[in-house]
Amino acid sequence: MPMNEQKSDTGRHADQSAWVIWAVLVVIAVAILPFVVRNSEIVRQLAAMCGFTLN
Repeated sequence: MPMNEQKSDTGRHADQSAWVIWAVLVVIAVAILPFVVRNSEIVRQLAAMCGFTLN
């Protein structure tokens, strides 16, 4: 196998791994969201970290 093809395969595998990791993180964040919204204190703390104040 020439060196060009070997590097391409390795790069593609690394990109695919990065996309899978990000997809898993997004799925976890979306799954947790309903539980976070129910607890208003957590929502207030998240808003405060972003620079917003909620009453």
